[in-house]
This record gives sequence, structure tokens and C-alpha cells, in this order.
Amino acid sequence: MIDQFEINQRLKDLRAHLDLTVDEFSLQTGIKSGQISSIENNRQKLYGWQIQAISTVWPEYAYWLATGQTIPAAGQISPEIEETRKNLSTGT
Repeated sequence: MIDQFEINQRLKDLRAHLDLTVDEFSLQTGIKSGQISSIENNRQKLYGWQIQAISTVWPEYAYWLATGQTIPAAGQISPEIEETRKNLSTGT
């Protein structure tokens, strides 16, 4: 069964990975801070226009944000893949 709020968790994970506050994320995407908080707390679903707004700023996470899947060969990654790449490059 599909978790209707799984995408909300991906938004929260992305914001945490980017190390941005709700307000900073809001400024970069144009999504109101209150909406971001509501999404992250599962009081609101993430809408298509919000996915587009986020994808405009961070296109490499677009497919993962929308589907939960990645296509690294096409440059479509997740925060987890990015962290792994950073760790491999620094040897940690």
C-alpha cells in the first residue's frame, strides 16, 4: 500500500540534507513557510506546483522527490546518494 505522506517525508529529508531552515527553503522555492511546515507535519499534501518549484531550484532531486526513485545515470539523485558521494570523495 502506498503511504500518502511518504512524499512529505522526502521533502523534509531534502530540506534537512540541504541544511536549510523552513524560512530559507521558503525563500528559495517561493513556497510559504507555513505550507512547508504543514507538509512536513502531514497536515497538508505536497502539490504538483510545489514539486515544480522545488525542482526548479534543485533539479537533480526532482525525480526522487516525485517518485522516491533515482536515476543516477541521468543525474536524478537522492540526498542519500549525494551523501554517499561526498563521503566517498572525502574518504570518510
